[in-house]
Amino acid sequence: MEYTRSTTVAGDRSAVAALYVDTATWPAWQPALLSIEVLEGAPPATGARSRLTFRRGRSGTMVMTETIESSALPEHWNVVYEVAGVHNVCETRFEQKDASTTLIEQRNVFRFSGFMRVVGVLFGRSFPAETQRSLDAFRAFAAERLGGA
Repeated sequence: MEYTRSTTVAGDRSAVAALYVDTATWPAWQPALLSIEVLEGAPPATGARSRLTFRRGRSGTMVMTETIESSALPEHWNVVYEVAGVHNVCETRFEQKDASTTLIEQRNVFRFSGFMRVVGVLFGRSFPAETQRSLDAFRAFAAERLGGA
């Protein structure tokens, strides 16, 4: 499965990209994120690896590994997320649209294996909407933090 979603954020590209990759701010715009544990390297640098734990449902959690494949900020930030049966390549590009607006475009490519193939077929249509909700949450957070509209 592959799709691209985007949002426009009020702010200079460098400031928007820096805020987007600042793990200290992630819980503010990703409320399901419970913890981030750096396993190696120094995020957001290329090669850094972290363990992310998310709340799923009322009492469940999902733990995934994040590996930063390529970090050339403020232009792009490419990350691989892995959880049992799911491999997600997430390519995020930041483009200055005008003096005060940045486009964030995110391309996601998912590969499923084992039982997760069934999950991908049954629930895959919800993934693009989840990505868009996350981008929209970041846009609202960035507007507060960077003083944009």
